[in-house]
Amino acid sequence: MASAKANELSYEEFEILGRKGLFTCMRVDRKSLPEGLYAYDLRDNDSTGEICELKSHVMVNHWGTIILKEPMEGADEGIMIESDDYNYLGTDMTIEDFSESGHTFEQTMC
Repeated sequence: MASAKANELSYEEFEILGRKGLFTCMRVDRKSLPEGLYAYDLRDNDSTGEICELKSHVMVNHWGTIILKEPMEGADEGIMIESDDYNYLGTDMTIEDFSESGHTFEQTMC
């Protein structure tokens, strides 16, 4: 499956398991990530269409990709995700802006 270069995609601010990051529905070429950023895939559940797993790479039922500033322990094996474990924060951001040190998000409730 084709992946896109990280700097060519549109992202939305996203929070998962208490970590703030970026979300895109596309697959991201890991080699194109700026240094210090980490990409993880989200898998959806066949029956509900909701996000159910965060994993280093997902081949089947790919929901999207998240970009984080720190590694996510357990992602190689897969981390089960519940509906209250994530939130779309509602604003767009470039990967360049996100990768700048010291950037913080203003959290909003959807």
